[in-house]
This record gives sequence, C-alpha cells and structure tokens, in this order.
Amino acid sequence: MISILARNQNWAKATPWLGLITTFLLFTFFQPSQALFWALINIPLYLFHQTEEHYLPGGFKDYMNQVFYKLPLGEERLTDEKVFWINILFVWLAFSIFGLLNIVSLGFGLLIIIFSIMNCASHIVDAFRRRCWNPGLVMASLQILISFYAAYFVTFHGLSHPIAWWIGTILFSVLIHAVLFRFVMGGKAK
Repeated sequence: MISILARNQNWAKATPWLGLITTFLLFTFFQPSQALFWALINIPLYLFHQTEEHYLPGGFKDYMNQVFYKLPLGEERLTDEKVFWINILFVWLAFSIFGLLNIVSLGFGLLIIIFSIMNCASHIVDAFRRRCWNPGLVMASLQILISFYAAYFVTFHGLSHPIAWWIGTILFSVLIHAVLFRFVMGGKAK
C-alpha cells in the first residue's frame, strides 16, 4: 500500500482536497481575530504548498535530483519513498500533533509557523540563487508572508513565554531541516 501511495507521489493527489477541507474547518471553528486561527493557518497552506511541489504542477523530486544534486537522469538521492515519508511524518503527522498541542500552548502553533517560514525561505533563496522557478515557489512566496503575520499575531496575542518559544521553535526547526537535508536526502544516488 505504501509503495502505491509513494509511487509518483500518488499521496499528493489528496493534498488539494485536504487543503480545502482544513481551510473550511479553520474558518468554521476559528476567526481571524483569534490567535488559534493564526497558529493553525499553516496546516492548509502547507497542504497547498505540497500540492504545488508534488502534484500540480509537481516535479519536486526531479528538481531536487537533477537541479539541486545535479544527478544524471535516472539517478536519485530523493526517491518516491523518501518523499512520501518526509511529507507524511514530518508534515502531516507532526503538524497534526503540534496542531492539537495548541490546546496546551500556542507555542506549538508557533513551531508550525517557524518550520513553514524556514521551508518557504529555502524555496525563495533557491529561486534567487538559481534565477528560476522551483516546485513550491509560488505557494512559498504567499505562505511566507502569511506566516510572518501569523508569527506576529500569535506572539502578541496569547503566547506565554514568547522568547523561550521563539528560541525553541527556531532551534527545533533548524534541527529538523538539517536532519531532512543531511540524513534523508544526503544518501548516495541509486
């Protein structure tokens, strides 16, 4: 089952629908005047970001292998299975857990926001560096602006111990991105 979902990023066909569902739920249960709304806004935004990366128009795996890693056609460091697990574990599962933990503290929403900002920034920096589009860039450009406002709103509207949460979320997000790039995508080409 996992191999079917992973092959050609079949799992990503659910992302636009999940994005629409989570957007509907967000606007149904929260208002933009509430900090929880902004703490959770990156869940649907990230699903739409994944849509651009892996489904419509897609091509993130090939971009990473051929442009970023400069591998010949047919060789892969980033495989369909790695793409699947990165997105299901590090995004869907983690964002779901941190989204639920907002009940305990808005700091977990800040973590989703900061993680998203770092991911968006990596797309934007890569585009400037290479002077070309990359899969996910359009949504990242919109998402980063919304995320900056979300970070501001959450910080000044209910976040307890903001300095500690900012330090913790930045360190955590840097660590997760380092793990992704170093260990998951840094293996030898197949």
